[in-house]
Amino acid sequence: MRILELLSSPVWTGPAEPVASVARELLRRGHRVELAVDSRRPGDLREQLQRLGFELREDLALSTKSGPFRITADVRQLRQLSSELDILHANFSHDHVLSILATSGRAGPARIVRTVHSERSLRRRSIQGWIYQRTDGLITVCHSYAHALRERFRVPAQRVTAVRGAVDADRFTPGGMDLRNELGIAPQAPVAGIVARIKPERHHLDLLRAFQPLAQSLPDARLLIVGRGEGLEPLQREVARLGLARSVIFGGYRTGAELAAAYRTMDVKILLAEGNDGSCRALLEAMACGRAALAYRFGAPAETIADGVTGLLVERGDVAALSQALARLLKSRSYCRDLGAAGRAAVLNRFTEIQRGDAVESFLTSVLKLPRAAARERARPSVNPV
Repeated sequence: MRILELLSSPVWTGPAEPVASVARELLRRGHRVELAVDSRRPGDLREQLQRLGFELREDLALSTKSGPFRITADVRQLRQLSSELDILHANFSHDHVLSILATSGRAGPARIVRTVHSERSLRRRSIQGWIYQRTDGLITVCHSYAHALRERFRVPAQRVTAVRGAVDADRFTPGGMDLRNELGIAPQAPVAGIVARIKPERHHLDLLRAFQPLAQSLPDARLLIVGRGEGLEPLQREVARLGLARSVIFGGYRTGAELAAAYRTMDVKILLAEGNDGSCRALLEAMACGRAALAYRFGAPAETIADGVTGLLVERGDVAALSQALARLLKSRSYCRDLGAAGRAAVLNRFTEIQRGDAVESFLTSVLKLPRAAARERARPSVNPV
């Protein structure tokens, strides 16, 4: 297959790593894969992809900050490229709409496939249904999102699939360094942790309120917050206001080997909301490190965690239940170890990059056997990319 991966982002975050992983797996299987990303805004995405050995197209801007002239040029260029490709694989709404506009009314070989990486892309918007019904294939990160596409947007079932997230279990392992000594955490102290961008929609405040009762009943317990973001200073002020300065530790932003070390510092990894990558990769990374998982019940976490086997699930927004689950875990580090070992086994059995590559390859092959999405042959309304 001849595939062009499109990602209208300039930064190595959110879906960038899964996109690179899938592209690498498809290349390994002998397919021709090119990548095009936002070439206008500053960011580290191009550098990271080039470091991984990918060649990037230079003839597409793919920027949400482009004006009408550059957007029109991108549509024209994609229209020309579509005659040479089998798959235009969009990963954000901007590159998705550009692909639809470029191929509307054409009977060329290129099929449009979109990976829906987050729940935000399932909100009802003015042209969302129009876009999805004109897409040849849709990949989601969990079955509940695939169901929403079929039911909410009336996408035919054969054009939708759910593909599980994946993690490099050779990179994220139970053995190795942790951050306890660096952060002043005693070896015997039970530690709960969260790794997420610090902003209100990731629900750090819910976690503080759930942890607050435990600071008294489990004085040795620690809450480790890893990440950066616009909500950092307000969260630090809330920690002080709640009297949790002794128990809550801010571990900063960690990447590479330090990220794996951050997971190993924890007995339980918490996830309360998805970021730009709805597969919730941080949860899988922690499970690969042999850590128990605790999450709100939604999207990918609800399908990743086997409740009571690899971790615990509580209903979204139920802070009291979150506190009870957290207490149950932090009171028994041996229980956490048992859940973590089962989580590591689950990752090795179900969440590998090879398995994800197989699933994507199989779906793309099936899409090429289907007729083009019929709705794309109709007259199109006047729309602007989003």
